[in-house]
Amino acid sequence: MAYDTTEPHQDAAPEAPSRVAAGVLSLVFFLGSFALIAWGFDIDGLLGMAIGAAGIVTFGLAYAIPTTILPALDRGGRR
Repeated sequence: MAYDTTEPHQDAAPEAPSRVAAGVLSLVFFLGSFALIAWGFDIDGLLGMAIGAAGIVTFGLAYAIPTTILPALDRGGRR
């Protein structure tokens, strides 16, 4: 059997306040990354490149929170 369905799950409930807060934070980072990238194109020089790069990093963080960071925190160091 590849997956034991009788074992109780250790994940937080989908309606847990921490999951909702993380989802809202990810959405804010996701939308904010577009604003930062667009703003970076409007500014000339090194500052524009830095703001654009910050937008790209923010986009990566918005993706990493629900896919990598939260599952690792829910696992609590267990593998």
